[in-house]
Amino acid sequence: MLWANSKNSADRDYAIAPVDRSRDEVSRVAVDLTNLKSLYCGLGQFSYYLGRALARASQAAVAPELFVPYGVRELMSDVPLPKIAAFPWMKEQIHRYYRPWLARLMPRTPRYALWHATTQNTRYLPLDERIPVVLTIHDLNFLREKPPEVWHRKLRGVQALVDRAVAVTTISKFVAEEVRSHLDLGEKPLRIIYNGLIATNHPEADRPAFADGSPFLFSIGDVLRKKNFHVLIDLMTRLPQYHLIIAGNDRSAYANEIRRLAAKAGVSDRVVLPGIVSDATRYWLYKNCAAFLFPSLTEGFGLPVIEAMRFGKPVFLSNATSLPEIGGPLAFYWTSFDGSAMFDVFRAGMASFAGDPSYPAQLAARANQFSWDQAAAEYLAYYQEIIEGTATRSMRVAA
Repeated sequence: MLWANSKNSADRDYAIAPVDRSRDEVSRVAVDLTNLKSLYCGLGQFSYYLGRALARASQAAVAPELFVPYGVRELMSDVPLPKIAAFPWMKEQIHRYYRPWLARLMPRTPRYALWHATTQNTRYLPLDERIPVVLTIHDLNFLREKPPEVWHRKLRGVQALVDRAVAVTTISKFVAEEVRSHLDLGEKPLRIIYNGLIATNHPEADRPAFADGSPFLFSIGDVLRKKNFHVLIDLMTRLPQYHLIIAGNDRSAYANEIRRLAAKAGVSDRVVLPGIVSDATRYWLYKNCAAFLFPSLTEGFGLPVIEAMRFGKPVFLSNATSLPEIGGPLAFYWTSFDGSAMFDVFRAGMASFAGDPSYPAQLAARANQFSWDQAAAEYLAYYQEIIEGTATRSMRVAA
């Protein structure tokens, strides 16, 4: 169903409406934004900012329609694109049972020219199996995080989606290389489209209560073991002039482990885990930190890196997975997580940063290369290429 404006403001954007026939001259593309229900994770942010950028983009031949969870519809209520309400009964695990029975009832022409499954974890695919699918793969992190018996199963699930798709995108060269190594693409095209910088400005926020005015180092992300935050505790014992703030969901056993390590090392008064912070507070933390630290072991992209660079802050990263690709030559990299080795990299990096007045501007310029508007334009162009290629193949088959 397509949902459009209603008289009831509480249901704005979500009243049942007939198809807008003025859009018949263009190719409709359904874009899966169902990860909006987890707004503060990476996939949620991807959905939120891609949906908005698609609305700003101009592509006369393609008309995106946003597939949005009904329960969080207000997140996209101000976006001037048609929306499809995603309900639990529309999930693929249910569709696959009654799809064969409804095949004869499908309209002569499929409603959509293309369906964009925006994550390799999607639970939604088009009911009409004639609709081609383009699949975005953000990462295959389970190859490093899970035991073989688990990642083999997960890999089969992603392969099934690849088999259903006619084309694939990834968000970094690193992910593209892993996809080619572990999945069978056949002759399906693969396009790398980088995520964009979240460049939202906020009025100058007040200093949060958990920041006491001391110079501080900053990191952000769900506090999970794969983020490797615990290695920063030893570093903090060597940096008595700084506090460390790690923002993000801290409702995990790993977060408590970090607190115990900080207490044991005698730095618990200088290590702060405030939990999830508001956008305005995040903006303040990036703007006012002395440096950004990100020792993560597994990233498909690494959005916080370019967020920090945007503010001209020196960034210290692990040299794992996609991070060297995103940080580039301006970032400083840890090749060892030994406290002494990390300290040496930090000290040398801060000296290099302080010794070059142009460094902040160089960092901001690199961050600005990653744009959601550019990403949306590339997705729209790829949609059109796929649609035209699919139509050409169909005509050859018919002939």
